[in-house]
Amino acid sequence: MLKFRKKDSKELIKRMAKTNGCSVSEIRREMQYAIDEARNSDDPNKQAEFQRLFGNKIPSPEEFICVVSKNLKF
Repeated sequence: MLKFRKKDSKELIKRMAKTNGCSVSEIRREMQYAIDEARNSDDPNKQAEFQRLFGNKIPSPEEFICVVSKNLKF
């Protein structure tokens, strides 16, 4: 099972920034935008899945990576 800890998530974001030639803050901002879009989706199935994973909380990019990595099925 793939599972990232918060420390791993921070390192992953740093690597994403380096790979894409941009700043960590830019990666975090883009991820937060995507998280917000998913949370506010009009699709009831997406809303239910987000609620199941995060409750009423809006996760940080690091928290999102940790939770989603725990729920991946291969």
